[in-house]
Amino acid sequence: MDNEKNNTEEQKDKDVAFFHENGFLGPIKLYEPEEAKAILHEIRIKNLDRSHILHDNDVNYDRHFDIPELSQHIGHRTIIEKVSALLGRDILCWRTEFFPKFPNTAGTEWHQVSNYQYATGTPMLRPTEDYPDRPLDLTVWTCFTDATIDNGCMKFLPGSHKKLYYDESKEVARGREGDYRSVTADSAFFGYDFQEFKVDDDWIPDEDKAVSMEMKSGECVIFSARCVHGSHPNTTDRSTRFAITSRYTSSHVKVYSGMDKFQAHGGNFDLENYGCVQVAGEDQYKHNKIRRFNNLQQEFPYLDL
Repeated sequence: MDNEKNNTEEQKDKDVAFFHENGFLGPIKLYEPEEAKAILHEIRIKNLDRSHILHDNDVNYDRHFDIPELSQHIGHRTIIEKVSALLGRDILCWRTEFFPKFPNTAGTEWHQVSNYQYATGTPMLRPTEDYPDRPLDLTVWTCFTDATIDNGCMKFLPGSHKKLYYDESKEVARGREGDYRSVTADSAFFGYDFQEFKVDDDWIPDEDKAVSMEMKSGECVIFSARCVHGSHPNTTDRSTRFAITSRYTSSHVKVYSGMDKFQAHGGNFDLENYGCVQVAGEDQYKHNKIRRFNNLQQEFPYLDL
């Protein structure tokens, strides 16, 4: 038993060291492929029922509030254990998103995010404590289909989280409020143009240093949004890549502080019934509204670390 515990702690230390060096960690197995397929089947069916949706738009943020499988997914033990090693024990899930990539669609352009200010011009995450050795938030990108280079898997620039290549505070012409534009072949970041956020207009990401994150169905990758990332195009005729992200932050962080609504990616978001989900630890700061139940009155999972 002691050897098993020591091995677990040794792997945890290796994971933390790898993440701090590279800005990402994975692939990590969460589900068997058949289990992932069954979950995806339920998500597709329940996605059609909008009667309990939190944000009634096409962006599909925060479907963990009305799809039970996602309500449970955000508290998956492996996710919380891995995230807690990097963020600390007091963990909030503050957002989920759908990321399908359909056949013959463009890759997502290189981008880097810190406080999610790019979307509206206002930071969505505001830390109240300074932890230099911890990321502000973590994204867990879980693939419910295989993700390959051909069908548009993610790619990362290792170590890029240590430097600011994109400045979200810049005033930009594309994406925000009424300037939002639908995704086209030359606008691969969901209506925004991340070229406008570049700190150095002449900087070009080195594709030769990129790591392509090919994954099996049921696997995830954990990364800091500050790590420059994007995705390959889906060059197939029939293979849709489907992933769901769950985003986590520490309880000292103010989420949507001072905001009661916002516009992003062409959708309107009313925050009246929004709340973070405490998936582990305690809410010592009381900065944020906490939701213990989804919109179906089902209790969210909680892991006592």
